[in-house]
Amino acid sequence: METQSNLLKTTARLVIATLIVIVMVVGKSFLVPLAWALLIALASYRFLTHMEEKVKIPRTLINTLFLLSLLVVLIAIAWFFYIELNHIFNDLPGMMGTMSERLEDISNSLKKYGIAIPDHIDKAYISEWANQHNDLIMNTISGIGLNLWNIILIMFYMFFILYYRELIIHFYVEKFKREERLALARDRFNKSLDLIRSYIFGLVILTLISAAMNFVVFLVFGLKFALFWAVFLALLNLIPFIGNPIGLAIIMMFAIITKENMLIPLLIFVALFVMNFLQDNVIRPMIVGDKLKINAFAVFVAIIIGGMIWGVSGMILFIPIVGVAKIILESRKESGVYAILFSELPKNKKLPEITSSENE
Repeated sequence: METQSNLLKTTARLVIATLIVIVMVVGKSFLVPLAWALLIALASYRFLTHMEEKVKIPRTLINTLFLLSLLVVLIAIAWFFYIELNHIFNDLPGMMGTMSERLEDISNSLKKYGIAIPDHIDKAYISEWANQHNDLIMNTISGIGLNLWNIILIMFYMFFILYYRELIIHFYVEKFKREERLALARDRFNKSLDLIRSYIFGLVILTLISAAMNFVVFLVFGLKFALFWAVFLALLNLIPFIGNPIGLAIIMMFAIITKENMLIPLLIFVALFVMNFLQDNVIRPMIVGDKLKINAFAVFVAIIIGGMIWGVSGMILFIPIVGVAKIILESRKESGVYAILFSELPKNKKLPEITSSENE
């Protein structure tokens, strides 16, 4: 009987999990902007509440000014990528000669090992392809998977979420009548706020530092469009494990094709590798720290599943979502043990060993 009960519970959980995934896939156009709005709103919740109490101005005005500030930042980033990509495309015809020479040299070198690659560039094809895909490339890079309509939706969602944020407190008070349950719910909410705020602001600072360090490296080695590549690589670093290798591969290909001396791309690779090591092992722990308190495997799985469900946005959003889910699991007695699977290995604590004994 107990086995059947456990089987029914497991089946019910699998069905619920499947339904959640289906809803997330089907409702992607609605849920992705809402998730971004919730993430940013929760990260700025305490800041806006403090500002409202301190400056004594209407909440509507504070929220409007905050959203306008975010919009200005987004427009500035989009304008930066638009200008830089225009410069790259305008300079593309002048780069064709150098790219053809480098490609011919690489092709001749690889032919010795039996590897055949094209030894020239079709200039007409490249120019035509760049003109046709200009808007697509800029939207993909500068929008991080978000189009203009989604950004507008995010702004509206955030305004209403921030304006009616007091309803969350009223909801907790009405739902959890008992004081101990109310205290537990309040603790979950506060921990979630701390996690999201620390994680988001830490990532923003880390991205700025990463962009500055990348820019210095690219300037030192004379890489063309140094500022664009520095910001591009820093933004890709927002996606752990995946973003940095992709950005590094693209930059290395650009450096190999545009630089006559093959030593320069190698030095750029070494410099970026050292910088990435410093960021992950020195700068990131100091700024971001272990805010999520989840292990690297859980982060990696969250990125893969998020990418499968919500694309690029899911790769970023699912990381704090997993962190919040871990907080909820830890706060419940019956599910607290499952939170161990998301946690880091305990420090200065010997783990219990699983031993086997012969049956008597």
